[in-house]
Amino acid sequence: AKGMWVSTTYPVVQLIVGYIGVISLSFFTVETKKEMVEGESAESNRMLGLSFQSQGMLDMAFDKFRKVPVDNEVKDILYNLALDYERKRQLNKAAIVYEYIEKHDKKFKDVAKKKTKLIQASETMVFGDGFAGGSSSSDDLLSTASDTRPTLGRYEIIKQLGKGAMGIVYLGQDPRINRTTAIKTFKFGDEFDPEDVKDLKAKFFREAESAGTLSHPNIVTIYDAGDEQDLAYIAMEYLEGEDLEKHVKKDKLLPMVKVIDFVADIADALDYAHEKGIVHRDIKPANIMLLNSGVVKITDFGIARITAISQTQTGIVKGTPYYMSPEQFSGQKVDGRSDIFSLGTMFFQLLTGELPFTGENPAALMNSIMNVAHPNPKSINPKIVTPIVTIINMALEKDRENRYQRASQMSTHLKELRGKIDAAIAKKSGKN
Repeated sequence: AKGMWVSTTYPVVQLIVGYIGVISLSFFTVETKKEMVEGESAESNRMLGLSFQSQGMLDMAFDKFRKVPVDNEVKDILYNLALDYERKRQLNKAAIVYEYIEKHDKKFKDVAKKKTKLIQASETMVFGDGFAGGSSSSDDLLSTASDTRPTLGRYEIIKQLGKGAMGIVYLGQDPRINRTTAIKTFKFGDEFDPEDVKDLKAKFFREAESAGTLSHPNIVTIYDAGDEQDLAYIAMEYLEGEDLEKHVKKDKLLPMVKVIDFVADIADALDYAHEKGIVHRDIKPANIMLLNSGVVKITDFGIARITAISQTQTGIVKGTPYYMSPEQFSGQKVDGRSDIFSLGTMFFQLLTGELPFTGENPAALMNSIMNVAHPNPKSINPKIVTPIVTIINMALEKDRENRYQRASQMSTHLKELRGKIDAAIAKKSGKN
C-alpha cells in the first residue's frame, strides 16, 4: 500500500509542479508582453506628441505627453512645450505645464519660478485662457510677463516698429530661412460679432493673397499671411528707410525733381497693380516708403480694403480721409482712377506742404473734395513749373471720366516733364 501511495503521489506532484510552472510562465509572458505594449504605447504617445507640437497643436501634444512616464527626457520635452505656449501668448497653459513638471520634479530647471511668475501675471492681465481657449486682451505681443520671445505662426517677434489702423507692426524673423520681415497684425477682437470674425478672416486672406501676387520694384513684397487666436497677420518685406510723412512739412519738402521722379515711379507701380485688377484705396505719404537706397515703395496693398471691410462691420472709421477720391465718399465702386486722385492729392502736398482739400470736420472735408476746386499749387509754391500744375489738375478732376484713365498716362507725362527739365538744366549749364 505504501509503495502504491508513493507511486501515485509522485505523478500528482509532478503534475502540480508542472501546472505551477505553466501558470508562472504564462504570467511572466503576459507581464512581459504588457510591459512591451506599455513601452510601445509610451513611445507612440511621445512621438505623436512631438508631431503635434511641431505642427503647433500644443493642446493635443500635451494630452499625449501626459500618457508617457515622466523621465528626464520627457521633462525636457514638457519644458519645451511650456515655452511654446509662452511664445503663443497662452501663458495660463504654460503655467499648467510647468506645474505638471513640478509635480514630478520640484527642482527641475526653473519650473517653480516660471510657474509662479506666470500665475502672478495672470492675476493682473488676461492672456490666452486655460484649455478652453480664449483670446488675449493685450494688443501688444511683447507686453507679457514671459521671458520667452513671442511668435506669430513661424515668425519670432523681435520688437515693435509702429502702429496701424487695426493693429501693431513688428519686426520679425523667419527662422526657417533666417529672413527679417515686417509683420503687420490685425486684431479681430471684442468689437466684432463672433459670427462675423470667420467671414472677415476669409476676406482678409483673399485680399492678402491678391496683394501677394504683386511683384514690382516699387511695391513692398508680401511673403505670407496667417492667423493665431484673435490676430491675423501679414509678413512682408522689411524696409530700411522712412515714409514720406515728414516730407509734406514746408520745412522738409524734397527737391521738385525728386518729387517728380518718386510720383512717376509710384504711378508706374499703381498701373501695374491696376492691370491685375488690384486697387490700393489708400495712397498717402504714410503708405509710401523712401528707402535708404533712394527707392520709393508702396506699402499696404490690400490692407486698405481689409480695413474698410472691418470698419463697415463695426461702424468705426479711423483716421481723417484727406486723400480719398470723390467716388469713395459717394460710395461708388472704385477702380484705379481713385488711386490716381489720391496720388494727385499727395503730389500737391509734397510740392506745397499743404493739402489741396481741407475741412473743419469730416462733412466739410467731404464737401471740399467732392465740390470745391483745389487751389493753384503755384500760388503756394511759386517754384512749381506750369506743366506740373496741368498734371495735378488732370489727376484731381472730380469726375473720374475726365481724370487720367490710367496711372501710366500720368507717369508718362511726369517722365516727359523730367526730361525737359534735365534738358533745360543741361542747356543752362552749357551757356555758363
